[in-house]
Amino acid sequence: MDINVELKESKIIISWSDIKADYYKIFLKKDGIFYESARVYDNNSVRFSLVPYGENECFVQALKDGIVIDKSSIRKFKLDLIDIQYKFLDDKNIKLFYSKYDGADGYRLYRNEDEIGFNGVKNSDCEFITTELRTETEFKIKPYRKNDGGREFLASSPVVKINENKFESVSIYKSYNYNNFLSWCYKGDADGFLVYTKNLDKPIFETTDKLRHYLPLYDYKGTSKFVVKAFVNTPDGRLIVAESDYVSLSIRKYKKPLVSLIIPAYNAQDYIVRSIDCALASDFSDLEIVIVNDGSTDDTQKIIDWYAKNYPNVVSIEKENGGVADARNRGIEAAKGDYIAFMDNDDLIPADMISKLYNSITKNSCDVAIAPLYRLIDSGYTIHCNLPFMEDIPLDIDKYFEIMYTPGFYNCAIWNKLYKASIVKAHPLGILKYEDVSWTPCILSYVDKFCFLKTPFYEWDRKTREQTFGDVLAKMPDKDLFENRKQAMLFFLKNGNPEKIDELKEVAKRRLLRYAKNSPLQDLYNDLIEKIESDKYKKL
Repeated sequence: MDINVELKESKIIISWSDIKADYYKIFLKKDGIFYESARVYDNNSVRFSLVPYGENECFVQALKDGIVIDKSSIRKFKLDLIDIQYKFLDDKNIKLFYSKYDGADGYRLYRNEDEIGFNGVKNSDCEFITTELRTETEFKIKPYRKNDGGREFLASSPVVKINENKFESVSIYKSYNYNNFLSWCYKGDADGFLVYTKNLDKPIFETTDKLRHYLPLYDYKGTSKFVVKAFVNTPDGRLIVAESDYVSLSIRKYKKPLVSLIIPAYNAQDYIVRSIDCALASDFSDLEIVIVNDGSTDDTQKIIDWYAKNYPNVVSIEKENGGVADARNRGIEAAKGDYIAFMDNDDLIPADMISKLYNSITKNSCDVAIAPLYRLIDSGYTIHCNLPFMEDIPLDIDKYFEIMYTPGFYNCAIWNKLYKASIVKAHPLGILKYEDVSWTPCILSYVDKFCFLKTPFYEWDRKTREQTFGDVLAKMPDKDLFENRKQAMLFFLKNGNPEKIDELKEVAKRRLLRYAKNSPLQDLYNDLIEKIESDKYKKL
């Protein structure tokens, strides 16, 4: 299979010959290891906006029925970009800095003007440019060489998106224990925050604690409007660098949370703050966040305790190390919500994910609501679980089983779903590796109806950790890998709904066939498939 790499400024376009495959996998190399960066189904090219600097390598695999039928050679390429950074001068102007480009006589600033695209607006003969900042602006810098009275552009910086208002969200949650809190999520750098109510010149609250993104609203009754402002300290005093939209407080009281979000955590001190802040920024008022520390040896528990002390809807559970499935089960036991969602300690959710899933599941009287998810890797975002279902209508769960574990669909994830709590509590996870692969078919076999949302929500971050479980599996000996997969299949066959055993057997066989085709232990997989077909798996 032929492969071609085309470089266009800050983008790379990888194309290959069409050999009638079901889909293609694209691999990029980082730190000496090739990682799957994208899957393509209806095209023979892919474009990346985010490409590592320096020398890179890539190759493409063609797959049919889950089997690699062809593979391109490894192609090396080098993309020379200039680095770009920025600094706010005040609330209306910004200064962009960029690395010197050898041979350049000057640099041209381009601004995204929406309808007309990127438009050149300013030139500079040095390594910085000042310009006006609008509400939301995209910039890029192109170095050029003067040539016969014109310009020859040599390269381009990556596109930099600058949002003057760096408040990702600001909301008021009414917790189930009758307390009301203002919470915000801020993406930029700030020395502190100020909170104002409408028509007041002086703030009602200020903090220089960068980790404090909340304010109790015990003393406010009726309806009030609040705005949060971020500031930095300058020689001339405090400078406001961002301001949130107004939010209103309408006091309501609830006896219990409607949704419990369960987060297992293990040695997550470097990234769990980001995930908890993201969960707290949810626009869903009646959200309980249950964080289970699975025997961490770092400062994870200290971080969780701080949140549990300061946020009434955060529940802290500490236990001995027993694995992620055991941690999720402890969270399930403690959950008080009518519905349950899951989140890993290094992933992200948008502010409206819980509310969108909740509205869909309750409107359609379903047991589970499902949405696609983003997978974040070094080359950018890819979408998983983009299923061919009609949006936001109740569907029989058999529709889901028909395509579960078919090539191209990532359906076993725990975290892109909202479940009815009563079903989850009746069927806890098996204490296994591959806990999602084993549990998802099991729990779905007890579901009557589901609904699907086509908008991707959950951000599965594979960049944060040095090594994911998928990386561990890739290095696992074939026999150990087979045993783990076998136990996962046996779990949902033995614990799933007996009325759905035919569907579960089909799912198991479909999955095992995909494994077998790419494994030197095909005989073991085929033997297990025969045992499943003859019901002999019950004795394993």
